[in-house]
Amino acid sequence: MIKCPKCKKISEMTVWDVIDVTDAPEMKQKIRNDEAFRWHCSECEDNSLIFFPTIYHQPGEKYIVSYVPGDPDTAEKCMKDLNNDNESGYNFDNGYTRRVVTDMNQLREKLVILDEGLDDRIIELMKLFIVADIQTSSQDLRITEIYFTKEKDDTYSFAIRFDNDKWGGTAFSKENYDQVAKTFKTSLLADNEVIIDTEWAVEMLNKNM
Repeated sequence: MIKCPKCKKISEMTVWDVIDVTDAPEMKQKIRNDEAFRWHCSECEDNSLIFFPTIYHQPGEKYIVSYVPGDPDTAEKCMKDLNNDNESGYNFDNGYTRRVVTDMNQLREKLVILDEGLDDRIIELMKLFIVADIQTSSQDLRITEIYFTKEKDDTYSFAIRFDNDKWGGTAFSKENYDQVAKTFKTSLLADNEVIIDTEWAVEMLNKNM
């Protein structure tokens, strides 16, 4: 129950402990366009984004992600608890991709990557090379955020935010992706981490140097 800051009426918002798109197929799009996290006032139609912890499960792709805003330890614990819960009915041991995220932008990015049939580990490794290239050529710019995106013309790129709050971008081809995948193929086969981010990518790069 949420009290509207504008008209003061109390309205309901549904929060999901687990979103399984087999049981609730409409949530597949709603979590991608933020509607799953948007509260609407029933009186004045004011609305706000309210991000709550949830586990998103897409059984057809054997994909599950635990999202806990700002709390990686709790997000990872939620994933472990679900995997160890014999009463849940889930079995994530057979080829499942399991991920943990703590930021809505990370969650969106993971789902875009999933929709494109790509591997987020390869994307994170590519980011390292992109950042290194940019900082070598433009030493006065510092990158604060970088995200995989799919453009309207179906090409791929990275959206890049700099420390001056300006955004830029750089395109890449599937051939670039495939080359990185080939280079790290053996190491990725042995990897079972659930937090795939910059820190993970640096460790993976160091192992292969």
